[in-house]
Order: sequence, then C-alpha cells, then structure tokens
Amino acid sequence: MAKNKVAETICWLAILALLILSIVNVVYKGTKQTLLFTRDELKSGEVSKSWESFRKEQQLSQHKAKIEDFRLTLDRDQNISSMRFTVINPSDHNSYTMLHYSSCFSCEDQGEDWLTVTSDKVDGKPAQYDRLMTADEFFSKVEILNNQHFFTTSRYAYTHLHSSGEYENTSYDGPYFVLEGTELKQLQISHSSNKDYHDYGSIQVIGSNSSGGYQTSEGTTKNVIIR
Repeated sequence: MAKNKVAETICWLAILALLILSIVNVVYKGTKQTLLFTRDELKSGEVSKSWESFRKEQQLSQHKAKIEDFRLTLDRDQNISSMRFTVINPSDHNSYTMLHYSSCFSCEDQGEDWLTVTSDKVDGKPAQYDRLMTADEFFSKVEILNNQHFFTTSRYAYTHLHSSGEYENTSYDGPYFVLEGTELKQLQISHSSNKDYHDYGSIQVIGSNSSGGYQTSEGTTKNVIIR
C-alpha cells in the first residue's frame, strides 16, 4: 500500500512538472513551414522582398522582430547550400515567441532539400533581446551587400555568412568594412582602436572549401560593421 502511494505521488509530481514546463515554454509543432529563400534566391537581388513575405506569413512584427545567430552558406555559384537563424518576436502579455528556421539544399551531413521551422513561447523578455538587430534592418543590409557582390568569391568553394545579431564590439581576423546606409567602405585603421565602430551589428563573411565548417583567419575572413 505504501509503495503504491509513493508511486502515485511521484506520478502526480511528474504531471505537475510537465504542466509547469508547458506554461513556461510552449512548443508549437504546427508552425507554418514557410521557405524564406529558394536555392538561387540571392541572384534575384530581392532579399528584403522575400523576408517581407516570410515575415507576414509567420505573423512577425515589422519593427520589433529581432534576429539572432544567423548562418548562411553559399556555393561558388552563389546558390544557397544551407541557412539557419532565430527570430525573437514579442507575443502577448509579456511573452515572446522564438522562431527557429533551418533549411538545406545541399549539406554534407544532412542530405538535400529539407526545411524545418519551429517556434516556442517564453515568458518575459529574453536577456539578449535589447542587444539584437531588427530582422528587417538585418535583411535589408544583407540585400545591399549581396547586390554589391560582396559575397562573391572564386578562391573558395563556399562562402559562409555569420552574424550573432548583437550590437557588440567584434574582434575577428581579417579586414573590416563599414556599411553605413548603402555605402560600403573599408577601414584603413584598426577598428578596435576606434570607438566610433564599437557596439554595432556585424556580419562575418568567411571563405572555406567545406560546406560544413570554416575557420576565421586573415586570409579567409571579411568583417562588415553595420551602422
């Protein structure tokens, strides 16, 4: 009898824990599987237009949706190999939706042509939210860089784009550029010694002969500060 009561108590505690977890972090398995970019989308030059369509389909805020941990891999022909990122979007009653996007057209370890879009809701503002760029601004800057052929390379088989999404003081190997409005210029002095370029968003552009990984170095990496 005592063992049955203990087992029953443990069972109820487990159920209670699951209920609490579901309140704090609800996973939406029914998130729309919306493709942001097709394999050759960047060649059209309409990055912002594609993002706007995706944003509306996913019902994301135009001015408050923030982007985090953006990663995009292009092949030598500027076709998209893979892409993933997270968008943090204000929801209701001080809750936020975390939308996780991952797509692959040609990956070394995961095959071809798959898309996964999931989302979960969290209570309270995520700690990093105020330090992140808006997704609208970010994709508009990606469009400018793309249309200026900044991602084009003939030296490496793949080009990797990475951005934490945060306004931060970056310190990576390789030359630094500043994108201010639509004007892109290379810094002639060390950005780390110039406070005018601290605490801005940035994008790293890294050349590699592997679609699955890369190493930042003076010869492989270009850094863009977004002002």
